[in-house]
Amino acid sequence: MGTDQGTAGSTRSVYDAVWARFLDGTYSSGDRLPEAALADELGVSRTPVREALGRMLAEGLVAPAARGVVVAGLDHDAMLRLFDFRRDLEGYAAELTASRARDGLIAPVWFQGLKDTAAEFAVAVDQSDATAATRSNMQFHELIVEASDNEFLADAHRRAIARLAVSTALNLEDPTWAHQAAEQHDRIATAITTGDVSTARALSESHIRDATQIFSKTN
Repeated sequence: MGTDQGTAGSTRSVYDAVWARFLDGTYSSGDRLPEAALADELGVSRTPVREALGRMLAEGLVAPAARGVVVAGLDHDAMLRLFDFRRDLEGYAAELTASRARDGLIAPVWFQGLKDTAAEFAVAVDQSDATAATRSNMQFHELIVEASDNEFLADAHRRAIARLAVSTALNLEDPTWAHQAAEQHDRIATAITTGDVSTARALSESHIRDATQIFSKTN
């Protein structure tokens, strides 16, 4: 029993580590993920690596290749559909979270965390730090989705975000868009904090719609 639990824990740890690389833009479409190299980097045996990659294969995050697996990619039209899906997901998440805020169901510390994350994003944008901006941007949106208290929405969002992260150039490398996004984050945070349900949803949907337009111009 202890061995099984240890293997499961190692698999989860490997999965989370590789997942983090998906989200921070470390991987690009077509990158090969060799079991042996990952095992060495993460300090584990090849078994949990194989199991973690098998799970990602089932989820469509990686694809079979001649030797192992590679990071899966999407064509331009599929990416646009995924952006549309994300727009609906995040609009709904903002609506749910604002509703919970209005009803006093969210702890005050969460609002401070949302505000701090928005501020971190703005600082990263001002410093032209695309890596830090990408990380804080991801955290901002994840906070809102998680606070919606809908695990099915959160799961769908998590999968969509991973596919977007590995299949697009960083929108945030466009300074005009990055500053615009920072302003939008502030407005979204304010709408949610004040429990303005309809505005929170509209702003969130508009935010992703604008991101989609940036993607279309650069890809």
